[in-house]
Amino acid sequence: MYWYIKYPLIVILVLGVLGISCLLWRSCLPKTPEPTTVVAQSNNTPATQKTDEPTVPDTVVEKTNPSGNVATPKPVQPVIGVEERLLAAQQQFDHGMLEAARTIAQQVLKRPDVVEFDPTWRRAAEFIDMVNKRLMNSSAPATEKQFYREVKGDSLARIASTHYTSIGALIRCNEGLRRDDGRDPIVRPSQTLCYIQGTWSIRVSKQHYILMLFLNGELYRIWSVGIGRENRTPIGTFVIADKLANPAWTPPGRYIPAGDPENVLGTRWLKLTPTGETDVSLEGYGIHGTTEPDTVGTSCSLGCVRLRNEEVEELFDFIPTPGGTTPPVRVIIEE
Repeated sequence: MYWYIKYPLIVILVLGVLGISCLLWRSCLPKTPEPTTVVAQSNNTPATQKTDEPTVPDTVVEKTNPSGNVATPKPVQPVIGVEERLLAAQQQFDHGMLEAARTIAQQVLKRPDVVEFDPTWRRAAEFIDMVNKRLMNSSAPATEKQFYREVKGDSLARIASTHYTSIGALIRCNEGLRRDDGRDPIVRPSQTLCYIQGTWSIRVSKQHYILMLFLNGELYRIWSVGIGRENRTPIGTFVIADKLANPAWTPPGRYIPAGDPENVLGTRWLKLTPTGETDVSLEGYGIHGTTEPDTVGTSCSLGCVRLRNEEVEELFDFIPTPGGTTPPVRVIIEE
């Protein structure tokens, strides 16, 4: 074989062997890992490597809407049902957290799916009534209560008239004023008294036999009532013009003193006087107690609104006596 043919073939053979050896050598080496991608964290924790597993970002990613404004998604609030809220209110009440319990029940009343006077509404309203009955008859603190420190020469009558309340309400709110012997309470020097501050109003639903007491527009107490038979209780707007304890009853041609079993007015009388556009001739009606407590919740009276004696006495105490600078309490009677 000629040299000019042999030598090139040898070179080609050597190069082929070297190439095959190089490929075999590279295949035996360990594979080099791919470069890692660093994900920035919102906090100062170490960077993590990219994996195929889905990750949850530590921060909320801001999205841009078509207009270019940055829209931050709102947190999703869990929907809490009525039963859960009422249970939470009961738990707060059991632990002595009266205002917290009341607030939860008030939130139930304001839910759009709760209809006034339906069973759920009544349960929440009765719970509010239970809490506020406790607050009205004790010195337990509440947002609506104010405190007054007695000064020399003060009397309960003066304190009551100055602070738009009554002696009866002061006695109910301050256990220290109560006396077991039945004598009039005495204000001790420098004694601190609490009283409920706000504007009272009343609403009566004839259809549901309910009287609702409001403080500053919020439902505060609720009682069952008796109303006039044959639809005799008038509807309209009234004010409480006068209050009488242990009233005598004077039906046409008769005088029946307080305490007489025939006196259907019970222990308290709150006189109603029409106001606004209500017919001015609708006089002679009132809110009063009864000697016939079983008739409450029925159409039974000659036109007045009646409560049980212990309930009308409580209402009576917290309704300030009108006169002077004390405005009368507004009463709405509706079908």
